[in-house]
Amino acid sequence: MDTRPLAVITGGSSGIGLALARRLALRHWRLALVARGAERLEAAAASLPVETSAHVCDVGDPAAVLALAAELTALGGGRVDLLVCNAGIPGRSGALDVEPAVARHVMDVNYGGMVGITRALWPALTAARGRVVNVCSVAGTVALARAAPYAASKHAALAWSRALAAAAPAEGVRVLTVNPGPVPTPGFPQDDLLAHPLARRFVVSDEACAAAIIRGLEKRRREIFVPEWWRVAGVLQAVAPSTMAWAAARARRG
Repeated sequence: MDTRPLAVITGGSSGIGLALARRLALRHWRLALVARGAERLEAAAASLPVETSAHVCDVGDPAAVLALAAELTALGGGRVDLLVCNAGIPGRSGALDVEPAVARHVMDVNYGGMVGITRALWPALTAARGRVVNVCSVAGTVALARAAPYAASKHAALAWSRALAAAAPAEGVRVLTVNPGPVPTPGFPQDDLLAHPLARRFVVSDEACAAAIIRGLEKRRREIFVPEWWRVAGVLQAVAPSTMAWAAARARRG
């Protein structure tokens, strides 16, 4: 029986998920990558130097998530040592022009998918006294006029992750909530920010995020921002909401 720890990473075919998988591979973890696109997922799994399984699944589909959880639980012999909830989709619409169906879909994936896979794998996580990493976003702490459904989904994900972090230790599981700034990935290219000489300073790489997650796990942190100075955005939203709303409106017009 393979006794190496098993990590399940949703959104594992690129970006933060794949960067984290590479770092866990160096630590000799077994890996199970989950994503919607089969071709990119298979290529990602094949690129890693350790045993890696590829699982095609849309985490916004509750039935598919339950089937995936059964498959992953069997793969781990009833144990999952680390679950990384990283799957996400953009929602590039304003609050006044977003289609309700789009808003629901973004919420189903970015929030519902996190809840669904965590609950479905919970028995395996508790059996392993494992860890959960929820990749939320700085967008979960501020209001973004140009991406209202995305920000709403990340607010929900962040609130749920914080609640889970409070409840999980009683069952032997630790939770790390991760709030990165803008990260260039295939789904989120960040072209506008990268093209701006000042705004590009706010962009963080997927490798920097992966390194911060590893440090957060090692230090048993409950919540991190990447970089940490992004925490200021959430503080300003809480203490000066009118100022932040004015800034968001200015940014939208720009």
